[in-house]
Amino acid sequence: MKWKLAIIGFVGFHASLAVADLEQGIDEYRRGNFASALYEWRRSAEQGDAESQFRLAGMYERGEGTSQDLEKARKWYRLAMDSGYPEAREKLDELNRNAGGEVEAAPPDDLRAAERGEPQAQLRLALAYLEGRGVERDDALAARWFEAAASQGVIPAQNNLGSLYESGRGVEQDYAQAIHWYREAAQAGDPFGQNNLGAMYAQGKGVERNHAWAVFWFAMAAQQGNELAAENLASSLQHLQTKRVRVDAANIRAGNSTDHEAIGRVQQGERLPVLGSADGWSQVYLPRQERLGWIASSLLE
Repeated sequence: MKWKLAIIGFVGFHASLAVADLEQGIDEYRRGNFASALYEWRRSAEQGDAESQFRLAGMYERGEGTSQDLEKARKWYRLAMDSGYPEAREKLDELNRNAGGEVEAAPPDDLRAAERGEPQAQLRLALAYLEGRGVERDDALAARWFEAAASQGVIPAQNNLGSLYESGRGVEQDYAQAIHWYREAAQAGDPFGQNNLGAMYAQGKGVERNHAWAVFWFAMAAQQGNELAAENLASSLQHLQTKRVRVDAANIRAGNSTDHEAIGRVQQGERLPVLGSADGWSQVYLPRQERLGWIASSLLE
């Protein structure tokens, strides 16, 4: 099984409202409601969601749901690029070439700002070196600047640095370091870091293979709409033991005690994948609700 990781350049955490606006915009666009899609993506783009910024730029470029406005398209492609969205640089360069302009080089002030310790400038400079955009490609320098930004809590830099350590690109391959940086991003709530950390557990890279932890992190990422994580989750679930609900009906709770709210109900005979047990409670995955929860272990057999 080949586990799917978020590729270098993907950005991290979307607040829940931004995710909702992004997904709503995708639904509206698929139905051909371009004006509504534009409205939803503008809301999430203004919250800093890189994918929404990229999609919004495309609508201004094509004149969908609004009049064509190439300056606004450039603005939103540039913001998506600065957030680390991988295709944004290519689209921005394409726009400039078609208009007879120059391909944008790495921002000239980024090196000075990066050396002053500004984390977003460090991220932009790392991406420029990684992709050879406006500077000569240099994976080692990319790793250096990703680490500088990652150490300041910049989530896209943490994911990129983890990927470099996993692949041995620009640094000596080190799965322990890859796991460290993926975990930093995952614990901050980033779905790409969560997916990548889950993949490390699923493959046994740098850790003992553990499909329970893989399911945990894949499920966390999938709940935020990460499609790669949803595919990985389906594969890892096949490796977990399932147990049958032995009572007529039982509550599934958000934590491992009755003090936590009930988030679902299961019926007698349902089989639930079990991640593990502690203090008389079992953590399970709920296929119908597509989320994790807890059930009293005595209610399973």
